Amino acid sequence: MAKGSKTSILFAGLAGLAAGIAVGLLLAPERGSKTRKKLKKKLREVSGNFQEEFSDEIEKVRTALHLEEETPKRVVKKKSPKPKTG
Repeated sequence: MAKGSKTSILFAGLAGLAAGIAVGLLLAPERGSKTRKKLKKKLREVSGNFQEEFSDEIEKVRTALHLEEETPKRVVKKKSPKPKTG
């Protein structure tokens, strides 16, 4: 499969996913908590499918950037001090 066609398929899939989520949220017959649980579950599935589909490409990028197989570290932003009033 050519690189351009993978990109267009990915874009179309993400656009369809976004449209489906938007329509689903607007027409949801269930409570918000149930809808959120279902949404989280579906996003985990999609994420897993994405990782499976593009694992070779992800590994190539990691290799090119000399990244190891470690979990990403969270960046902690320092809060700027609040201005004093009064």
